[in-house]
Amino acid sequence: MELINQFDYFKMPMYGSNEHKYNLYLTRHINKQNKGSRGKDSERQKTYNAEHAFQKLVKDKEFKTIEQINRYAKKIYKSDTWIKLWEATLENDVTALVKAQPKVAKLSLKNKNFTGKTDGFTVSLNPNGGFNLYTLLHELSHCLGHMHHGRSFRKTLLVLVENFMGTKERSILESEFKKRKLPFGNARKPLSFDDWMKSRERLERAREEKDFREACLKMHEKLEKRQRQNEERRRAAA
Repeated sequence: MELINQFDYFKMPMYGSNEHKYNLYLTRHINKQNKGSRGKDSERQKTYNAEHAFQKLVKDKEFKTIEQINRYAKKIYKSDTWIKLWEATLENDVTALVKAQPKVAKLSLKNKNFTGKTDGFTVSLNPNGGFNLYTLLHELSHCLGHMHHGRSFRKTLLVLVENFMGTKERSILESEFKKRKLPFGNARKPLSFDDWMKSRERLERAREEKDFREACLKMHEKLEKRQRQNEERRRAAA
């Protein structure tokens, strides 16, 4: 059975085989390490709560017009920080829908409840609460291949905040993420197939030992019950 790389999926494993079960483990591991990248964006509200607390603690840069925001966005796109993040995204996933320089536009009235949103190509900001640097950085983090609010999104956002708002601001945002137990560091690597097999074998041995102890306990209780019943019969017959 062929592996694509050290920590990747087996190609076309037989259903129910160890290789098939390992593929399922990899899928669960990836989803757990970066919640929202596949399936429900389960950490979105907690991330929003952290951001709202952060924005109350820092002084943000405000813009008056979309033209000002686009000019500032171009400075971001020319920075080494943006270029490295963009290139890293393409290296990790060549199929990612990533635009090197997303356009910034005014949010339409039908989306007035949002301060900002993006489809990965265009960032739309609401003049009422969204014409600020942090909201721009939030949406640009999505444009770098993280169309969710999981670990990789927060990691990218912190890099942008540090470079375009400051190290103090990054520390404050990190603190708010930590308060809500939102991870933002590197994801844990999955076990290799060999290590995963060893882990399964240890779990199976532990499960067998537990089942054996429980079976012995039940047998002991059954014998004690039978002894009590025999004793009661002898007393009744005496």
